[in-house]
Amino acid sequence: MKKLSIIISILTGTLLSPIAFANNAEAPKETLISLTDACTKMASEEQIDSIEKQQFVSDCVNAQLIEMGYQRQEAIAKTNLSKENL
Repeated sequence: MKKLSIIISILTGTLLSPIAFANNAEAPKETLISLTDACTKMASEEQIDSIEKQQFVSDCVNAQLIEMGYQRQEAIAKTNLSKENL
């Protein structure tokens, strides 16, 4: 009986996990711009090397997006997000 409850728990978790990910919406462009600006300022304050800056900003933005319940953005550092582009 114990094995059956464990199997049911695993199957339920496996079946419901895509639903949880499907509910994560894309962040609005304004949110991406705001987070990118904040993370870029943080990188400057922490004197991150220019080589590592793109990755730092991307990781920073994605961490905030996930915390806010939004989807990760794969190409944050490669996009030109700024207030002028709105």
